[in-house]
Amino acid sequence: MEFEWDPVKSAANYKKHGVSFTEALELFGDPERIEVVLSYQEERRFAVVGMVRGKHWTAIITYREGRTRIISVRRSHPKEERAYDENL
Repeated sequence: MEFEWDPVKSAANYKKHGVSFTEALELFGDPERIEVVLSYQEERRFAVVGMVRGKHWTAIITYREGRTRIISVRRSHPKEERAYDENL
C-alpha cells in the first residue's frame, strides 16, 4: 500500500492531535482495523479505525490514483471505539 499526504497538513495535525501522519501509518498495520465509508460530495472518504500502542485512533483517508491519501488522524470517538471493539 502506497501512502501520500500534505506535509503541512501533517504538521498541523500533529499540533492539534499529537500525532503525525508518519506515526499514523502504524494504524494500517492493525489486522483488526475497520474501514467505514463517509459521506462527502467531492470524493469518497473513509474512516479507518484501529489500535496504535494500545489506543484507538481514527484516520480519515481517500484513495487517489492507487495511493492512500491521509487527510487527518485523531483519537477515536467513543462510537468509533465501540464499532472497532464489536468487530473483534
